[in-house]
Amino acid sequence: MQNYDFKQCRAICAELENTLGVYNWREVIDEIKKGNDDFQVAGYRFINRDEIDQVQQEELESDPYILGCFSDWLLADILNMPIEAIEALQKHDFEIVGKMVVDLGKVAELQEQYVRHDGYGHHFAHYDHEEHELESCNFSAFRIE
Repeated sequence: MQNYDFKQCRAICAELENTLGVYNWREVIDEIKKGNDDFQVAGYRFINRDEIDQVQQEELESDPYILGCFSDWLLADILNMPIEAIEALQKHDFEIVGKMVVDLGKVAELQEQYVRHDGYGHHFAHYDHEEHELESCNFSAFRIE
């Protein structure tokens, strides 16, 4: 459980209100104090910056179809295969390509490239694809509704 003093709590509140327009700051602080690294409050998803890569990798790994839908050039690079082979496989079945990524242990590498090219917002912020880094508490917030 994370301990926050009054000054830190106030900084979190101000950042939530001024940056996001979220006034449910007590709920956010309660979730952080409980040690939750991934939670939702007021239409936002909050993810601890120290855990965000692992959270994203687990989500990607659980959906081989989505993994197979990444750009052919990126998958060719990650899987060390000719781009023509990836294109042919994708025309047949996206899920098979995604299963190759998982089976070859390439999810972390793909996730790293995904973040490098698109950031975290594209994956987590379904509403506007924006990431809001909350410096006061080492969390990122993503609008989801």
